[in-house]
Amino acid sequence: MPGAGGRISLRRHGRAGGCTPRIEGGLPLIDPTTCHRGIFEIDGPLPGYAFPTTVSYRPVSERLWTASDGIYRSVFLEGDEGVIAFDTFWSPAAAASYRTAIDRVLPRRDVHTVVYSHDHLDHTGFAYDLAPEASTVLAHEDAAQVIAARGSDGQRPATETWSGERRAFAIDGAEFELINPGATHGSGNVAAWFPDAGALFMVDTVIPGVGYTFVPDWHLDSYLTNMRRLEALEWDTFIPGHFWPVDRTGFSENLAFYERISEAARQALTEGVDPDDYGAVDAWSRERLGQELGRMFRFEEYIGMNVMRFMVHHLTGGWGLEDAGGARRGPL
Repeated sequence: MPGAGGRISLRRHGRAGGCTPRIEGGLPLIDPTTCHRGIFEIDGPLPGYAFPTTVSYRPVSERLWTASDGIYRSVFLEGDEGVIAFDTFWSPAAAASYRTAIDRVLPRRDVHTVVYSHDHLDHTGFAYDLAPEASTVLAHEDAAQVIAARGSDGQRPATETWSGERRAFAIDGAEFELINPGATHGSGNVAAWFPDAGALFMVDTVIPGVGYTFVPDWHLDSYLTNMRRLEALEWDTFIPGHFWPVDRTGFSENLAFYERISEAARQALTEGVDPDDYGAVDAWSRERLGQELGRMFRFEEYIGMNVMRFMVHHLTGGWGLEDAGGARRGPL
């Protein structure tokens, strides 16, 4: 499938280049005439998009690095001449902070390739701010179609797409493989496998502790089956799109957590807990699961949301084709 570049009229035409915040009342605010605005169509300032974040970084291997602002996380690869960056972070300012981190590790190098994990703006929405010089933006065709149709300001359409489950890439002397295990979260969400580094990177799926799964774009009918397929690959470190990396045990435990939540949601429905009453669902979840799972990171924040989401899924059967027979049970 040819890339989507050049065929899309973005809301503000996807202007290349970064933002120039102005100071107002002592605070940096985005100037709507110079900065990308995602899908926001108001003309006023967007302070949330203007605050630079502090992005730390550390090596995973000789060529592979991971960068994080404490909540969001991504990876970048050193090529022979330039840089391959995965995702863009969540705002124009955060993308600029991510680029600063890359430039500190690999100064005076172009980011010639940006690889999209999936379609969501908080991870891939600001390639124009991260790397206006990039000649290649790579995405799975499922993600590329959504990105092209959305036309979000700052989210550059893919210039190169791929299809199917697996594709190996050798770019500027760096090698990796992109893997689509099937419907998990978002559209065209893929894992990046770095065999030489013993690392697997995937966004908005497994994370340390209790994640936020309330949005419909988490495809629960197929999520666990498809994520378990990644356990067949050889890797030691899983790098998530949020918080800190985990080992294979942490990866498996996180999936087991959602298997347990699915069971708990069925039990709550059997006992007559109202899935539309969040207070009741949250109280039931804390009482029934607190002793068993309460040690997990962010349990208090999200356990009620997780159980409620699974309850609604069991009642409705899910949303769209992704939740209707999307599980893939064969080997990758």
